[in-house]
Amino acid sequence: MTIEQIIDAQMLAFNNRDIKSMMPLYPDDIKIYNFPDTLAIDGKKECEKMFVTLFENSPNLRAEIIKTIQFDNKVIVQEYIYGRNGSNERTEQVVIFEVTNQKISRMDIMRK
Repeated sequence: MTIEQIIDAQMLAFNNRDIKSMMPLYPDDIKIYNFPDTLAIDGKKECEKMFVTLFENSPNLRAEIIKTIQFDNKVIVQEYIYGRNGSNERTEQVVIFEVTNQKISRMDIMRK
């Protein structure tokens, strides 16, 4: 898969709250940071637990991509998030996905 296809697969699985399709896209040592440098998730088990909890608490959760930029092995996605933790409000965030060996090895999340 290309880097774009990996990110598209991740976004589709996220919007479908499909944990079984999502987790193979991450390596065991996935790291997720709250920008700029706060480690929020360390490892695939923590990542899966976070997504399962988020999906359970967010029945109307979905993401809408505004813009994407690919730079080397990174994809920068500006997106709107709807329904996070039951909220009716739309939030905006930027996620930098780093892809290594066909897997999303790191995510940096910037929220307003």
